[in-house]
Amino acid sequence: MAYAQAPTASGIAVPAAADLGFKPKVDLEEELHFKFWNPLHYYRALNQHRMRLNLPNPGQFELLNKEIKTTLLTNFMFDGGRADLAKILSPNFQVMHTFQLGLPGQPSAFEFAGVYADENTLMHGKMDTDFNLQARLNHALSKQLQVKSQAQLMTSDAQSMFQVEGEYTGSDYTLNTKAINPSLTDGTGIYLASYLQSISHKLSLGAELLYQSPMPAIQETSLSLAMRYQPSEDRAWVAQTQGANALTTSYWRKVSDKCEAGAELQVVNLPSQGRREASCSVGVKYEFAASNIRAMADNYGKVSMLLEEKIAPGFSFLVSGELDHLKGENKFGIGLNLES
Repeated sequence: MAYAQAPTASGIAVPAAADLGFKPKVDLEEELHFKFWNPLHYYRALNQHRMRLNLPNPGQFELLNKEIKTTLLTNFMFDGGRADLAKILSPNFQVMHTFQLGLPGQPSAFEFAGVYADENTLMHGKMDTDFNLQARLNHALSKQLQVKSQAQLMTSDAQSMFQVEGEYTGSDYTLNTKAINPSLTDGTGIYLASYLQSISHKLSLGAELLYQSPMPAIQETSLSLAMRYQPSEDRAWVAQTQGANALTTSYWRKVSDKCEAGAELQVVNLPSQGRREASCSVGVKYEFAASNIRAMADNYGKVSMLLEEKIAPGFSFLVSGELDHLKGENKFGIGLNLES
């Protein structure tokens, strides 16, 4: 094959650019015109911009305020007597026994639970003395796609439920769909779809669409918005709406390696029901080598505290207390945790 050669000042022939496989440049106006009318160009440009930013995954929509949930006492408070015994049978399987001492007007209860977990699957189930059964199954189909299911069979049919969920985890976003008590015959049930996107390394924005149909002739929809701003690893701001009638904001701060503090504000406005109220809770958590302390207070005059003393490896002693100054009610609890 003969190349068209261009002479140089030294007399040496140099091959032309076209002969070396380089395509000539496309006319700028033609290229811009093509990109303007091509929708795929905008999609490719957006993906290239996201790849350049190298944004982190924002996590799950329902765990936006995960730090507040572990700092405040809302999910840890108990009263009466309680004992949790866990037995590890293998690296992937363990069983748990929970004893709850009855309070005045409440009978004693016992729960048996089992957990199996490996790299891709999580199975958890428990049953109490009233034969109420709860089961959960999570399975990862791939590194990005995960399916989840949850069932609850109660002695009262009104409290029984079934839930199926699918979650896709992208490089900088999380997409989740969920169906609660879905019916294929009449279309009743609760359906949710949420999307959470990292806008920058510090800011994440998301939305959740809720569609529910308790009866075939009744349909309701609502849209919830969420924002998470985390300027550093030791603090986080979260704001989230629940439809158009509720707003929740929270602030979490890691004061030191052993101390975390947080505050949460909830505002509810339901003019149709004549309900307009707000609640504010502040809490602190201390983690020491042999003990954990949580304390919380709210604007309703309720003060609570939980102490977990680690007596030995796998053995803990818990004491909880709550004072409700407005209602004049007190709660007190003692618990044991044993793991072997």
